[in-house]
Amino acid sequence: MSRVRQHGAYTVEFAIVGLLFFVLLFGVLEMGRLLFTVNALNESARRGARLAAVCNIQDPRILRRAIFNDADQSGTSPLIGNLETSHLRLVYLNQDGAQVASPADTNGVTGYRAIRYVQLRIEGFPFELLIPTLQLVITLPTFQSTLPRESLGRHPEANVVPEITPC
Repeated sequence: MSRVRQHGAYTVEFAIVGLLFFVLLFGVLEMGRLLFTVNALNESARRGARLAAVCNIQDPRILRRAIFNDADQSGTSPLIGNLETSHLRLVYLNQDGAQVASPADTNGVTGYRAIRYVQLRIEGFPFELLIPTLQLVITLPTFQSTLPRESLGRHPEANVVPEITPC
C-alpha cells in the first residue's frame, strides 16, 4: 500500500473513533449534570419544606428562597437553569395527610390549628440535554419533602406573627 492510501485510512479511522469518543465524553458530562440537577432539586424540596415549617403561612418568599434566590429576587434559579417558583407546590397537611383547605385561617379547626405537616413538591421540571444534534428534553419525576410543622412564623406564647420573620 502506498503512503497516500494509508493516510486516507488513518483519517477514516480517526473519524470513527473520534465520533465515538466525543459521544461518550458528552454522555458522561450530561450524566454528571443530570445527577447534579437531581441532587439540587432534592435539596430545593427539602429547603422549601424546612422554610415552610418555620415561616409565615403561604409567605411568597418561601418559594423564592427554596430555589436559591434571594428573598426579594424573582425569576429563575441562579443554581438550576429553568427552575422557577411555578414548578413548586407548597401544601399544608392535617394529621391524616389531607390538604388543609384554608391554612391562613387562625380561628377555625380547619385552618392554622389543623396543620400538622408541610409538604413541598417540585413537579414537571424539564431537563434539557446539551448534546449537540440531540435536542432531547426529559421531564424529571416529582421531588417531594414532607416535614412536621414547627412555628409557622408564630410566636409560641402569644400566637402572634413576629416583627422579623426568619425567612
